[in-house]
Amino acid sequence: MQHEEQILAAIRRSSVSRRLQPLSLPDACRQRARSAERNIPEPDSDTEVGASDDRSPRRFTRIDSDPLDSTGDAVTSQSESSLADSGAETTAQTPPQDSAFPNEKPHHNHVMVALPTLPRYPIAETKNQNCWSEPHASKCFKVRGPNYTIDKKKISSGPYIFPARGADLILTNQFSGPGTDIALRHSVLAGRVRSMPTFIINFCFPWGVLVNYYEIPKLYSSFLEKKENGETIHDELLECLAPHERTIIRFLTGDDEHRQSKLKLIPVCIEGPWVVKQMVAGKPAIIGKRLPVAYKYHPADKSRGIAECFEADLDISASDPVGKKVVKLCRSYMTSVTVDIGVVIEGAEDDELPEQMLGCIRLHKLDALLAPTLPPS
Repeated sequence: MQHEEQILAAIRRSSVSRRLQPLSLPDACRQRARSAERNIPEPDSDTEVGASDDRSPRRFTRIDSDPLDSTGDAVTSQSESSLADSGAETTAQTPPQDSAFPNEKPHHNHVMVALPTLPRYPIAETKNQNCWSEPHASKCFKVRGPNYTIDKKKISSGPYIFPARGADLILTNQFSGPGTDIALRHSVLAGRVRSMPTFIINFCFPWGVLVNYYEIPKLYSSFLEKKENGETIHDELLECLAPHERTIIRFLTGDDEHRQSKLKLIPVCIEGPWVVKQMVAGKPAIIGKRLPVAYKYHPADKSRGIAECFEADLDISASDPVGKKVVKLCRSYMTSVTVDIGVVIEGAEDDELPEQMLGCIRLHKLDALLAPTLPPS
């Protein structure tokens, strides 16, 4: 009798266990757990990678559709719904206390809501994805040497002239506008964009903007102020400066035709699919020869507590066929690509050599599904 009762109890336990088990799915339908992925550190040699924590509540799930495959209103609506489905926050949030700029505070002279900005590498919550860093100039870039006009030799660059402040990936729609004049949008860079003199490189896509921010040192901002006040910048005033300093001052205070012939980008794919690495291999390009660039200077307003900004808006939608192909590839592989966007002002004359990198920002596997939407201006 006792043996029969034990058998019946075992049957009941088995029945309850089967009811509690999830439905069996084919292997192709199962999603791989994020905890099963390898924590591969990003290629930033001098920065210690934060430890990965698989218990972190921030788990980002990709969806099959890509909101960037179309343009216009559909992009924003689909992107926002995808963001909601993936659990990402679409509302503005307060910058974390441990941000890359803990001493900076948003100015409150304007009614605005600060958009979340990309965090600085390393960041364990996203396994070092969807963030930015600043690689070493001398290890990553070769520039024109002091005798380049004669021997065509290049040398390792000196330190960056403009320190990196951060980066933003922001979606746009019919309400927010095209995303140009980003310096006038006080909500970007977590509300700190006008807290110090800033040089902005703004890549304008049909679906949004990718913005890199650099701090303008006092030497160069003082010449921008002279130009704004109508003072003429004579070459005699620049004779005591280093070659790269002369080059940058002539760029900042020159006309647009001069700027179009000087602004040079050096994109390098550090990690990603082979096809992207082959097309984004670090070949310098005078960007003004490939697509329209609009340069704008926004002067400081001390009464309102805002600093000056110098902005370059790059219209990526007007790129040549080769450029469009590269952009399309990068867009398709955005979440698996780590890329350096180096900036240098070309030195063409002997008194402008050797060159020195103006700045660079490394973008680590960006995810547009987690990007905020630019509010109406």
